[in-house]
Order: sequence, then C-alpha cells, then structure tokens
Amino acid sequence: DVQYVDIDYMERNLDFTLSPRFAGLPALVNKIKAEGMRFIIILDPAISGNETDYPAFTRGVADDVFVQWPDTKEIMYSKVWSFLPNVQINESLPHEDQVENYVSYCAFPDFFRNSTLEWYKREILEVYNNPNSSKSLKFDGLWTDMNEPAAFMNGAMGGCRNELLNYPPYMPHLGHMSVGLIYKTPCMEGLHYLPDGSPARHYDVHSLYGWSQARPSLLALQGATQERGIVISRSTFPSSGRWVGHWLGDNTAAWDQMHKSIIGTCQGKALQAWHCPLSHAVQPSFSNNTLFQRQDPVSWDKNFEDMSRHVLNIRYTLLPYLYTLLHDAHAHGSTVVRPLLHEFVGDRTTWDIDEQFLWGPALLITPVMRENERSVIAYFPDARWYDYHTNSDTGFRKQFQNLSAPLEHINLHIRGGYILPWQTPATTTAYSRKNPMGLTVALDDAQLAAGHLYWDDGVRIGTA
Repeated sequence: DVQYVDIDYMERNLDFTLSPRFAGLPALVNKIKAEGMRFIIILDPAISGNETDYPAFTRGVADDVFVQWPDTKEIMYSKVWSFLPNVQINESLPHEDQVENYVSYCAFPDFFRNSTLEWYKREILEVYNNPNSSKSLKFDGLWTDMNEPAAFMNGAMGGCRNELLNYPPYMPHLGHMSVGLIYKTPCMEGLHYLPDGSPARHYDVHSLYGWSQARPSLLALQGATQERGIVISRSTFPSSGRWVGHWLGDNTAAWDQMHKSIIGTCQGKALQAWHCPLSHAVQPSFSNNTLFQRQDPVSWDKNFEDMSRHVLNIRYTLLPYLYTLLHDAHAHGSTVVRPLLHEFVGDRTTWDIDEQFLWGPALLITPVMRENERSVIAYFPDARWYDYHTNSDTGFRKQFQNLSAPLEHINLHIRGGYILPWQTPATTTAYSRKNPMGLTVALDDAQLAAGHLYWDDGVRIGTA
C-alpha cells in the first residue's frame, strides 16, 4: 500500500537531492500512485557543510538556521554520514587535510527558530516541485530519522568547550556514562533560539529536538502536497503525536525483537509517553539477515505467500475499525494499540502481560513470539470473547488458555459488547475504500453491543 525509500535515493546521502542511480524514481512514484499506492521519503536533519554546490546548506546559512557555538555564533559542525570522498572540497569550508582523509562536516538545523520553518518548507517543496520535472518526487509522507539528534562522533568538530555541561557531576545511568552526555550527539552548549527569540542551550532542549522538527515537517509536507499526509519520526516527546507518528528505530532480525516491539508500541500509545497514536516497529527488521537475504513473502514458497496474503487481508478488512480508532485518538486522546491492563485495570493478572495486546477496546491479539512454536498461551480477561475467524463464543473467561497457532493462523478474539466495522479487502487502501462494508456484532452477557464508525475522504486537511 505504501512504498518507503531510505537514504539510498539521495545523492551521497544529501537531503533534498536525487541520486543519478535513482533517476527513474520520480516516474516510478507517479506510476504506483496512479495504481492507488502511496510513497514516503526519508529525511535526516543533518545538512552537509562540505559541498561545493549544495543549495540547502547555502540557503540555510543565509537564513541563519543552524545550531551555533554560543561564544562565536559560528555554526557548530558535527559528523553524520560519511559521504563518498569523490567530491570536490570547497577550500573555504571546514575539512580535513586530504581527500583520502575526508570527513563530512554537517550542521544541525535549529527547528525551534521561525526562520528554520520557512527554510525547511522551501527545501521540501522544491523536492516535490523540482524545476526539473524529471526530478520531482511526488511523495505523500515524510519519514524523519536520526533526529535525537544523532551524530557519528561524540560532540562536535574540534571538541566541546563546556566541561560542566557535557560531563555533569550527576550523569543519567546510560550505557556510555564515561563518554558524558555527548555520546553520538552534538555538544551540550550548542546555541538554539526559541520562537520568541530567546536563547536556549542544547543541554536544555536536547530531548526536544525531534519534537521541534515535528510541526515543521508536517507543515512542510502539507504545504507541498496540499493533503493531510503523514510524518513518521524516530525521536518524539509528549505531544509529538499532534503532528507525527512514531517508529521504534533500528532493530535486528531476531525473535526477541518481536516481543520488544509490542512493549515499545504499547508504551508509546497506551502510556501516553509520546501520545503518538500511530506507532510501529520495523518489520521484519533493520539489520542482520535483513541486509543479506530477502524476507518478503514472495521470496518464500507459494504456501507461505498464500499464508501472508491471508493475514494481510485481515488487516485490510479491519481498516475501518483501525481508522476509527486513529480518529478517536486524534479527537479525544484515546489509544489505538493498548495493553490489556488499560481495559481491565482491576484484574491484576493483566498488569504483567506484555505478549498480548488490544486494538482499541475490542480486538485481542495473541501473536507467537518464539521460533518454531505452534501454540501460544493466551489470557482472557473477564468478558465474553468470540473467535474472530469462526465467530464462535470461546467460553474462556478470566483464565489462561493454550491456543493452537499454526503458521497460517493468528489468534484474534473479539470482546463481547462491541461492534466492529469492516470492509472487503482489495490490493490497496484506495481500492479497499470502494468495496462493500459490514459489521461484526459481538454481544455481551446482556445480549447488547455498541460501536461507531468515523469515515472521511482520507486526505483533506482539517477534518474533525
């Protein structure tokens, strides 16, 4: 339904550029959009300061958008991507001795500044409406990465200057305490300017950096596409969910990551740590086997392909219910994915359950978390529960059950007292939305059920 593209599409990982190796990408984007799909590009905050001709950096300097040293007001340079060394180095810009020792210097935009918002909107709009039409990327969403902000060095080029800020006497209990607060991030004395013009130290706003990028990203996206769009951010903070969704960052192709993804997703939504109703993990993963072997369904045998299609069709079938939950989260601050304890807080057994979760109040999901297992232990809180696949009353109540879980089957159960809207699935959301809809009515002990549906065109900005 949606194609994401990582930093490979950029020329030497430079934001707002298109690599010659991806010259056919704009045409591909137009083609898949015509077929009802969507396209999302990735952007990192760091902007290279080494380039001979890089308008994003040049205009950023002119607009005074980058984090600075507090004493000299010069740009604070760090390092992120090791850009390929076959570039002509502008001698007026910071660099190391020779090309073979080339290190990319980058600057971090200060997204708290009003000037940065206007710069960011202009750069993103130019990607969408490039004067060279063959380079225009008609994306539908943004994927913002590395915005903790992350660096590939500790501190800044030339070293940090404020010992107390970077190595405070009371360090948080981090895995790299001996490095100080600058482990893979800029110096804490970096100078920011808040929207009212008052200065702020990076020390004071470090955890807000991803948050500060959230609103500018959404405004820039909507300004370019003139649609609601979507932004997914790796770094978030309370209230980020007003503008962006959250993804859990880089994981590995290991079974324990499945379990951790449930914990991370439930924390992000149900505990309101970020209030990001749209939150997800990278599946199958970011690293390890993912980098070396295909893991998409069609790379396996026909049987696995059919099983995957069956499971994905369930997700498409339930899109009206999921969409309603997302709207409720947007309008009322409720949650989409939630742990069992949030619906059954009086049941102490639910307090320790982190291998099951709910979609909203009504759909209980019990996935397999361990390799080669073909059964799963599920807890059923005190309610009437119906098997999603057979519509039969399970009779399970306030008890654990060992459920069969063959490869082609995910255990789903509907809570009595609720009505789930659904829709006949199609190959993409665009086509699914044109199909017939229906209701699954799951009665409670009093033979009652209730539910609601939110529906709009899915793209307009400013709907309720």
